[in-house]
Amino acid sequence: MKYQFLISCLLVISLLFSSITLSQSNQELTSISDLEHYDQRSISIKKSNEEIIKINVLIADTNKKTKQGLMHIESLPDNVGMLFIFKPSRKVSMWMKNTPQSLDILFIQSDGKIVNIVKNTVPYSLKSIASKGRVKWVLEVKAGFTDKQSIEVNDQLLL
Repeated sequence: MKYQFLISCLLVISLLFSSITLSQSNQELTSISDLEHYDQRSISIKKSNEEIIKINVLIADTNKKTKQGLMHIESLPDNVGMLFIFKPSRKVSMWMKNTPQSLDILFIQSDGKIVNIVKNTVPYSLKSIASKGRVKWVLEVKAGFTDKQSIEVNDQLLL
């Protein structure tokens, strides 16, 4: 089991570096090596039926990483996302500026409970996407992932 996890992580990292392309309009391309500054880890979502969904994430835990987010990332594998960490917990607004791929955005309280999910965001939109109340984490994943995995409000983030 331990080896499967390691192989899975290596495969995801390989996919990130080989299949994600970055582009910027009217600017030079951003190198994929910029993502090397993000810590990576595996997290889980525990659904109401006790099923566990594993997701490999890049951690956005600084102001710079939070501002960059997934901008200019054209595609994500299904089980890969970005986990934004906010200290202290607060009401959070996200947007899709310079983000070419539609995402599902999960807003998560400090106790790990998912309080709202915004599905199928509009690429490049400047519209504010807000949490319902104070959150500690925001998880961004490929659009459709939450429906495919039947992830719902009140499911639980496990770190």
